[in-house]
Amino acid sequence: MNHKINVTNTNILEGEKANPQNCAIAKAIKSKMKKKISSVSVLPSHVTLKIDNKMFVAKMPKSGANFIKRFDRGLAVNAFELNLKFKKDFALV
Repeated sequence: MNHKINVTNTNILEGEKANPQNCAIAKAIKSKMKKKISSVSVLPSHVTLKIDNKMFVAKMPKSGANFIKRFDRGLAVNAFELNLKFKKDFALV
């Protein structure tokens, strides 16, 4: 499942530093997939989504990892586009 995520200036302004569930990228994912996902976690290494009690994982591209590091340090960041390729990981019981 491939998704193109646009991280906007609004996501950046509203995002919380060092908060995997409410950072700028997490906010952008929630905006795009609001009806489908029940939770999201964004880390420099990967993104995890929960959809219908199933977990999906995508490797974080280098551009996303660099964005997270700068954002969490309070450094200037710009809006950008992120391509994520989610793979089904496992079902929750």
